[in-house]
Amino acid sequence: MNELAAILFRYGFADVIRRLGLATPIEQAGKLVRSPVKSDMLRMGTAERLRHSMEEMGPTFVKLGQVLATRVDLFPMDWISEFEKLQDQASPIPFADLSPIVEAALGKPIDNLFARIDPEPVGVASIGQVHSALTRRGQKVVIKIQKPGIRDKIESDLRLLDQLAKIASDNSVELRRYRPVELVREFRRSLLRELDFTIEARNADRIRKNMRSLKWLTIPRVHWDLSSPTVQVQDLIQGIPARAVEQIEQAGLDRELVARRGALAAWKMVLEDGFFHADPHPGNFIILSGNRIAMLDFGMVGKLSHNRREQILQLTRSVVLREAEQCAGVLANWSDGQPIKFDQLVSDVEDVISQYHGVSLAQLDITALLADVTAMVRNHNLVLPSDIALLIKAIITLEGFGRLLNPDFDLMTEAEPLLKRVIRTRYSPVRLAKSLSLRALDVVDKVYAPPSVPGQGPHQDSGIDPRHLERLVTRLERGQYRQVQALIVLAGFIGGSILLAGKVAPAPWGISVLGLLVFLGSAGWASWLMFVSRRFLREWE
Repeated sequence: MNELAAILFRYGFADVIRRLGLATPIEQAGKLVRSPVKSDMLRMGTAERLRHSMEEMGPTFVKLGQVLATRVDLFPMDWISEFEKLQDQASPIPFADLSPIVEAALGKPIDNLFARIDPEPVGVASIGQVHSALTRRGQKVVIKIQKPGIRDKIESDLRLLDQLAKIASDNSVELRRYRPVELVREFRRSLLRELDFTIEARNADRIRKNMRSLKWLTIPRVHWDLSSPTVQVQDLIQGIPARAVEQIEQAGLDRELVARRGALAAWKMVLEDGFFHADPHPGNFIILSGNRIAMLDFGMVGKLSHNRREQILQLTRSVVLREAEQCAGVLANWSDGQPIKFDQLVSDVEDVISQYHGVSLAQLDITALLADVTAMVRNHNLVLPSDIALLIKAIITLEGFGRLLNPDFDLMTEAEPLLKRVIRTRYSPVRLAKSLSLRALDVVDKVYAPPSVPGQGPHQDSGIDPRHLERLVTRLERGQYRQVQALIVLAGFIGGSILLAGKVAPAPWGISVLGLLVFLGSAGWASWLMFVSRRFLREWE
């Protein structure tokens, strides 16, 4: 603790240390560095000084900064940019020190597993080190090996972070808004999962399976017989790094097509699969011959549940139709029970949406929109769910990747066809009938549920604002009315079909007049209902 505080002092954060109540014991212990702050540090901004201090603190704090780089809802973009610059200051370890880890993990001598291993690493990070190799079957692979003693070091640092987070939450109102305890808890879960290499391998397998329809996309295959929680072996992918724009140009590859394909792959993962690569920066892409793409490093992935994707579609619809209240309602649901001023939130949402009025989906500047939304979220002290924050960060990173390859790249242009297809599927008659059936079962369950005891149950502290209760009831009544109409239409289709099939009299030419009238009436009613539910889709055509 004293060592970390001394580093913060050196980088000009003495006021933070004193506000946390740590300065006195540090000074008494003689750990306070009394030399003045260096002049070059004084010229740096706060975010830049914090980045340098975290790099000096070690690998765990570098990883923490990389996680904070995903929290666009908590930090402005200049801070996010500094967190993104955090680099592991790791020195390579001689392979002789790593070979016992490989043999212990795989249970065999290395010579029995690999024909050759290059002792010079191709990559060095804080947790692992990567070497190229050749298997006994002649397959070119890379081996990622966990560094010795790294788990103990990380667990020790995490205990220290837990203490710092509790101190910050208890002693600083300013730091409390960043929810340090929750952030450290999320970071602990993420980092401990990263120590298990089989999790990353399963992520790669899952994404490869989801993306198998994209023949131009390659995901390195994991060699499970040579992998374990501390050792991972996968195919070696050789190509042009996505950052090497000049090499891509010299190879005669189509940069515009490559950028479009990268965006298509990312949007498919987000909108259709709900399981996406959360760090799509150029370093994680390799460009292959034929304008093909290889995607690497699945240690950081995002997961979007079905309900979360539904909420994203609701937000999209709200922006297109300028439904500020509905958009604010989704954001309020993401506030994790924090008290909010709903009327003010609706007003601010309306201000943001109005800036994009009349702009087609293809012309929407998604990066600017997300920046406006996250700034508004911070102003209301809302904290987005971690999966949504991860998604926003991934979209912003992907936009930068696309424009690196093609300066005229537009992310939403690539998303438009897929987004429309997903929304049409959501509002299809089959999906509507299924949704109505599930809602009907929910209603039946609620009818037969025992009455709740006053003062108990999940809603006693729901935080519903009575001013909005009447408006909420009105919406529910309208929704239930539409559902009843849809059920009647469905019953009409079924009844009309039965009358037509049974040729119920009168039935000239073998066609039941009554059945035909019922069927056509139901079809007309259904068309009207579909017109109402799909009204916003025509805004995108």
